[in-house]
Amino acid sequence: MRMTIIPNDHAVYVDSVAKYPLEWSGTPLNVHALQWYDIKGWIEFNDGAENEEITLLPEWAMNAYNAWNAPPPPPPPPEPPTAEENKATATSLLSQTDWTALPDVADPLKSNPYLANANEFNNYRNAVRQYAINPVAGEIVWPPMPTEDWQPA
Repeated sequence: MRMTIIPNDHAVYVDSVAKYPLEWSGTPLNVHALQWYDIKGWIEFNDGAENEEITLLPEWAMNAYNAWNAPPPPPPPPEPPTAEENKATATSLLSQTDWTALPDVADPLKSNPYLANANEFNNYRNAVRQYAINPVAGEIVWPPMPTEDWQPA
């Protein structure tokens, strides 16, 4: 394993994979960087001290490696939808069911087959339309869209 630790940048590079900003504890204040190549390496200092050859990783370097190896934090939750976004959703849902409002779709004398549950679609559209007319911000539990029930005339 090849590893570079640069504490001031909060960066750890392992086998050419960089992760930053990372947080870990224990690094002495005078450490500029650590370079590690499989079984040995050196510590570079920022106070004029000579590089220190090492054959074991110090505890603070293992802390840095563990921070590099840790799973990333979960992404923040999405922002709740704005009133405008909810209005756009309502408008889209309505447009998907516009065809159910056509009079002959539910008339067995004019359509074969005909939509037997047009009233369910009408109730659904009325519930969704309220958000298109008076949009609100925040999460909305949208009513489920009915399933089409086609009957022979």
